[in-house]
Amino acid sequence: LRSTINLDMLWKMLYQASPLGPREILCFCLLVASCFLLAGVSSTHHYTAWKLFTKILWKNATTRPPVLIVLVLVGWSWVVKTCTGAGMELERVLGGPVKPSAMAVSCALVLLNMFLFIHLLHLTASEVPGLTWRPWLTANVALHVLFALAIATPHRFLHRDARASLVRTAWESFIAPFAPVTFWHVIVADYATSLAKAFADFQLMACITTCIATRQVAPGSEYVRTTTLWNQYHPTCVDAIANPIMLALPFWCRFWQCLRVYSQTREQKNLWNALKYSSAFPLVYLGWLRRNSPSRTVDRLFVAAAVVNSTYTFVWDILMDWGMLHWSRDRGCWVLRMREQVLISPRRSVYVLLILFNFSLRFIWAMAVFGTVPTRGHGMFLFETVEIVRRTVWAVFRIEWEYVAKVLPKGAAEGYLSVEKDSVDGDDQTGLLADRHRELQDMANDRPLTMAEPTSTGADASSGLGGIPERRGSALSRGSLIDIVPPGVQLSGP
Repeated sequence: LRSTINLDMLWKMLYQASPLGPREILCFCLLVASCFLLAGVSSTHHYTAWKLFTKILWKNATTRPPVLIVLVLVGWSWVVKTCTGAGMELERVLGGPVKPSAMAVSCALVLLNMFLFIHLLHLTASEVPGLTWRPWLTANVALHVLFALAIATPHRFLHRDARASLVRTAWESFIAPFAPVTFWHVIVADYATSLAKAFADFQLMACITTCIATRQVAPGSEYVRTTTLWNQYHPTCVDAIANPIMLALPFWCRFWQCLRVYSQTREQKNLWNALKYSSAFPLVYLGWLRRNSPSRTVDRLFVAAAVVNSTYTFVWDILMDWGMLHWSRDRGCWVLRMREQVLISPRRSVYVLLILFNFSLRFIWAMAVFGTVPTRGHGMFLFETVEIVRRTVWAVFRIEWEYVAKVLPKGAAEGYLSVEKDSVDGDDQTGLLADRHRELQDMANDRPLTMAEPTSTGADASSGLGGIPERRGSALSRGSLIDIVPPGVQLSGP
């Protein structure tokens, strides 16, 4: 009895100490050990570690999308942790409460355990001779269905409110321009563009699975391996018109979101943003045309379209999404300078490395996904994984720029007006506040001319002072509010 009590106390201590929960971690370790043990004792397939990883992670289009979803969740947890560690209030940027970073890791671990469990069943069934229900293909199709049910259905597990927000935002992004567009919609839809190849993989899986399930089999005929049938139907399904449509779908949604924002704000930058996303459509079409009607002319057009798309998106990332550079007047000349307000890191070298990192991956991603890398094997999985990493880094600095350009000026202005309101009595209060408001607008107009302002609408969901991050954990540079807050005004922030 005493040992039972001690084990129960130890379990409770582990549960309180771990943000993920020891059950998920223990289950993960047991599933990994079971998969390797079963592969090691297999007398049918003679697995090596590389062969096992290939079979369950990147063999073809059926295996990759669930893995990419897990990677997106892990990456988003890093985004939340990095931004909050830099002193940013994500609620003021994303327009609602934000779950802790451990929540996303916990959800990713639950989905990963589900992934390993299904493949453990597949590996076990594969050892039984004479089975004809194709365990490997059935397991991968089942994973897509289970992941969709786990994320989209309104059960009480896996943080129901967070999943409901994500599903609602994804649906509203899909039906753009008939839905509102906030900064959270922009983040979700841009993540979808990085998963464009996963959309095409889903079409490929659905097409080949349907062909295999509906093929005519003569009575008494010999069993045909799934790999053989996959290779047989793959050329037809990958060349179908539905494949490029699914590849272009995320860019189509962002295109209409930009037009929706333009219809509300009439700001021309949203038209240029829509043009950026539309530059992916010729690339998708030419990539499809290279497979169906290859020629040197098509190859040259494809390379030209890839250069235009990658250059456009790279420049937009630097100038507009991150607000990294701005024009300033120096000795009568306009020069391009890096912005002074930085939160993530005080070292400018980090931002220079970020630009180089984004530049290289933008071009590699366009050339790989839209036409040059085969859709099977570890090569495509590597490119899709690296693109998720790039999008994760992009999200951190995109949120930083939204915070610098929207939350900090708003918090400073509200703090300034609240100070003046507390210090003025009588009828002079209204007129003085109006004068101060005009003064703030004049000072805002005197700030250095930036290349961009954030493109979202409706992202400022909170009011009151609180946009200034703490010095602890923040790299806000000196003078970052000097052009916003008048001299002598003392602001009190969180």
